[in-house]
This record gives sequence, structure tokens and C-alpha cells, in this order.
Amino acid sequence: MCWSAESLSVMARLCVEQWKLIQRFNKAIEALEESEKGRLASQIRYSELQLQTLATEANLKLVTFDGESFGPGSPASADNLDDFATDEGLIVSKTLEPAVVSDMRVILPGRVLLDNPV
Repeated sequence: MCWSAESLSVMARLCVEQWKLIQRFNKAIEALEESEKGRLASQIRYSELQLQTLATEANLKLVTFDGESFGPGSPASADNLDDFATDEGLIVSKTLEPAVVSDMRVILPGRVLLDNPV
């Protein structure tokens, strides 16, 4: 299937918004009582599967960076890069938004928070 650049961009943004909603929903599930968690956790796992399936059908891949090194050329911007004197040795502590990639090309860069493990 061949998408226009505009359609691909819209699809990428939609995938990121769905990913963020799933992350927030997972966080909300943690606050529930055990008796309520099961059904909702199953629903969110199904939504995650659907997101991955639809993204794959559109030839899109969502890339997260948790625990990875951050540096020049990273397909993500860091919201807290100014908090560090140097950008060497920084590790991604949390992916705020995944990057969306298609055919080894970044369609939408990600957003991350960094940490200096040293």
C-alpha cells in the first residue's frame, strides 16, 4: 500500500496518540483494586495488539528508547537536555512519545526524558 506523505504523517501522529493513551491507561490500571484489574488489563493488551497490527499494515514502526544511550543522531528530542552539562553518557529514562519509522526513515521523531547514570 502506498501512502502520501501527508497521509503517512497523519497516521504516524494517530499512532503516537494511541500509544500515549495506552501508557496512561496502564498507569491508571495500577491504581485499581485487583478484582478490577484483569478485565481492563485484557482490554488494553488487545488495544496494544491492534495498534501494532494497524501500524504494521501501514508500514510504520513505533520505536521506544527506554534504557538506551542518547546522543547526536538519535531519532528523538530530549525535553530535559538542558539539565545536563554535556550530552555524553546520557541514558533515556523514559520515552514520552515513540518515534515513528517507515522504511528506515523517521516519519515522526520521538520525545524522551534523560538521566545521567554516573
